[in-house]
Amino acid sequence: MGNIEQEKELGVLDVKIENDYYIVSIRWADGKENEHHFPEKGFPVVDPETKKKVGAGWIDGKKAVKILRENSANMTEEEFSWTDFVKIE
Repeated sequence: MGNIEQEKELGVLDVKIENDYYIVSIRWADGKENEHHFPEKGFPVVDPETKKKVGAGWIDGKKAVKILRENSANMTEEEFSWTDFVKIE
């Protein structure tokens, strides 16, 4: 039988697509949970201060899910930024 006090799983918990949008449920490294919603086709990435495109300026939806799967268990939501994952040209 499993331990009642099992550690909670970190990272991406669930991925759904509704109305052409990914809905990704996440438990971050600090245990906080939330959802990220973004279009299946992808989304633009801009610097929050300058409002200008960062690098290529676009992250594909499937790539975004992959980025969240690979990084959310090791980061807090506050540490995470899409700008860190855009290809710099």
